Amino acid sequence: MIYHSAVLAYVPPPQREQFARAVRALDAVWISNEGPEVVPGVPAPPPETRSFVLMQDGRTIGLTEGHGTWLQWLA
Repeated sequence: MIYHSAVLAYVPPPQREQFARAVRALDAVWISNEGPEVVPGVPAPPPETRSFVLMQDGRTIGLTEGHGTWLQWLA
């Protein structure tokens, strides 16, 4: 399992893409909790939600407050 929260925003965009490709190629579950539009290929939630995006293997599964105050699971 690979997990990270709010770290990819500190990585330059070309390296984010390299990271995403490398992780997707692994035989592992990838859980990430990042700001909108940080993970390449993942659409951002509506701006009014002001949330982070919780993803499993690059698929959005929930919206969160960046410090874990709340979580909203998506269908």
